[in-house]
Amino acid sequence: MHRLKWFGFWTLLGLVSGAQLHLANQRFAVHPPSWWLALATGLSHWYLWGLLALVVAWLGRRFQVDRANFGRHFFIHLGASLDLALVHLVAAVVFQSALHALRGEPYAFAQQLVDNFTLFYHWNVLIYWAILAVVHALDYHRDLEERRLHAAQLETRLSALHEAVAAGPEESAARRHPERLLVVDDGRSFFVRTADVDWIEAARNYVRLHVGDRTHTVRTTLAALEARLDLERFRRVSRSALVNLDRVREVQPWFHGDAVVILEGGARLALSRRYRANLLGTAVF
Repeated sequence: MHRLKWFGFWTLLGLVSGAQLHLANQRFAVHPPSWWLALATGLSHWYLWGLLALVVAWLGRRFQVDRANFGRHFFIHLGASLDLALVHLVAAVVFQSALHALRGEPYAFAQQLVDNFTLFYHWNVLIYWAILAVVHALDYHRDLEERRLHAAQLETRLSALHEAVAAGPEESAARRHPERLLVVDDGRSFFVRTADVDWIEAARNYVRLHVGDRTHTVRTTLAALEARLDLERFRRVSRSALVNLDRVREVQPWFHGDAVVILEGGARLALSRRYRANLLGTAVF
């Protein structure tokens, strides 16, 4: 999915660039190129940046331009931006030369290289820094989400500990497993009874509660939520799923020791060999 989004993003930029190039040539060029040539030029330009963006992302994470290393890392990226801008420029001209060769048209390689350098080199440098800024912004957002998640988990554990101490040893076991889970959806906060949850699915730093035909998202990890839930009711069936035992209708054998868990509502979940004993004990198919 991420690769598809990545490809779609650079394709969109290429289509817009190709359309703009075609319209500009129709208006100002004496002998405007065809639509397909303008489209191929625009797509190749941004596909090349799509590949170079992987290099920029690696450099951005390897040499972060932060307060502690600003002076040294800034000049590293300055040199890298000048180099990659030139690499992109040469590669783009080589591709244009190949397109003209396929059409049997003459192409002044050296002249086009000089012209493109004059027109596009500084833009390529700016594109490098724009990609670098996006990489830093995404990394900052990811780190912020991880800190918020860690803080929420810590707050939950501290709250549970305080409740256990306040309740005393006799009531701590009864209050250890929550009967309701707080869900925030479109600005609304409400509780979902754990007994009503059919199964729980991991979604990176979140989990999805499947309740009948509805799905709710909770900010926590599957491992953290599993530690809070009653093991007599919820069991892990795979690395990414917990199932409510009261909702299990049947378990069907599959290949190589795996199985399929079928719930009362019709949902089918994979039961991996690693977690088979967790759900079925020592039962053998």
